[in-house]
Amino acid sequence: MFVPLLLPLAFSAVVSTLPCPRRNSAPPSWLPAVRWSNRSASDPPRIQRGFISVPIDYESREEGTIELGIVRLPAAAEQRRGTLFYNPGGPGEVPSDYILATTEASPNFGQAVLEDYDVVGIDPRGVGLSQRVKCDPDLYNERVSSFPTTDDEYQRLVVHNAALGKSCSDLTGPLFNHLNTINLARDMELVRRALIDDEKLNFLGRSYGSQVGLTYAELFPENVNRMALDGILDHTQDETTTLNDEATAYEMTLNQFFAWCNTTYNCALHGEDAAGVYQSIIRKAQEQPIPAPGCILAEYSACRQDVTGEEIRANVQGLLLFQNATAEFPGWDFLSEALSQAAKGNATLLSSPLATSETFAAYAGLAIGCQDWRHESTSLADLRHKINMASATAPQTLGSTQSYYYQSNCIGWPAAATNPQSRLGPGVAKAPPMLLVNSLFDPSTSIVWATAIQRQVPNSILLTRAGSGHTSYQLRGEAAAAIDAFLVDGVLPQPATVVHS
Repeated sequence: MFVPLLLPLAFSAVVSTLPCPRRNSAPPSWLPAVRWSNRSASDPPRIQRGFISVPIDYESREEGTIELGIVRLPAAAEQRRGTLFYNPGGPGEVPSDYILATTEASPNFGQAVLEDYDVVGIDPRGVGLSQRVKCDPDLYNERVSSFPTTDDEYQRLVVHNAALGKSCSDLTGPLFNHLNTINLARDMELVRRALIDDEKLNFLGRSYGSQVGLTYAELFPENVNRMALDGILDHTQDETTTLNDEATAYEMTLNQFFAWCNTTYNCALHGEDAAGVYQSIIRKAQEQPIPAPGCILAEYSACRQDVTGEEIRANVQGLLLFQNATAEFPGWDFLSEALSQAAKGNATLLSSPLATSETFAAYAGLAIGCQDWRHESTSLADLRHKINMASATAPQTLGSTQSYYYQSNCIGWPAAATNPQSRLGPGVAKAPPMLLVNSLFDPSTSIVWATAIQRQVPNSILLTRAGSGHTSYQLRGEAAAAIDAFLVDGVLPQPATVVHS
């Protein structure tokens, strides 16, 4: 779970008091066909592109339909094992991009998986090749603090949220009110039936993709075959517990980064007090935003021309996601260089991206999150209670997390939270055993969440990677080998297995 370059979301006794939203698992009475389109000249070999029409509102046909984009990479072997659906997270990440990148030698999947499975990515509603969420870029780019300290600042935040949300509603149309993860799970079932009605669903979900998989398993447990979830998002907690667990996970991983800097020559801060440098940057940026001169010169993308302490705390969480760089994300060496440059007065590498069009990618993550996550603060005092709690448990990062982003930036949002947190429903107990994977120090999806979900999913196995970083499959180490063994051969690791790569 992660909002691009901004900002991902534990177990509590109060969880059972959260009301469950209505979850009608009945499939629609009609079944549209996937319309495969001609490949473009730039498409890698074997790639297939398609579109399918799905209802905007599964409870009513009156809102019409939208188009979802699909990309399929057929199995390399002649005797395919089946179809594997993939979601890389977000919300707002684009599955089709990952599958297209896989054919360009990016290690997004194991070789055995690519040999045996057709790999399918459905771009979620609002995202990528599917009908997009649209918003006013000027409103999105307004610099409004998510951490208000006065009533005036709180009101400015609420007014900004409402105005931005209205622009998204006006520009997106009826889809704007139907973006929650329940609808995505229903879309996935519709595509499964259209593509492979005689086969059950095989699924690999990372980060927010774990919420997608668990929601599908609640609604359609009888249609699940093998499901592997990497970086477990817990959508069953109250607001305060959610915030506290993610804030402490971010804080713990940041401390791991400081320790790495102190022992690793690849860190640009090696030989310095990395924690002290970070804290000094935050203090300076709180007093006066640090210039980002590279943003002034940018030609192909836009970012803020200076950076506040609040923005640095938000963006460092994203830069902590992967200790080693992946094809899609930088590693800790990049973060160390960004902090080193900021300490010298150039915060370009820590600057927040600016929206440049009505289809900027980050809109969808916010719009989906506002319908999936509770944001029930109604006053400055409510929000300050959360901020003060997170500041006590995470004194370096002060609660700056994706969960807090939703809890603050969704106040006043015009679309209702139609899929708020609730305990997993009884349907998930009917699903076959599934594999859960989580790292010990994940700045986005806490190990606490993974253990909480394991307790709610009978017969699930939790594999823990004793290391840092968000998700494990991309590392192609022991955890990835366990995921591949389960997806290809159905072999689950022993309970309480711990690996180191």
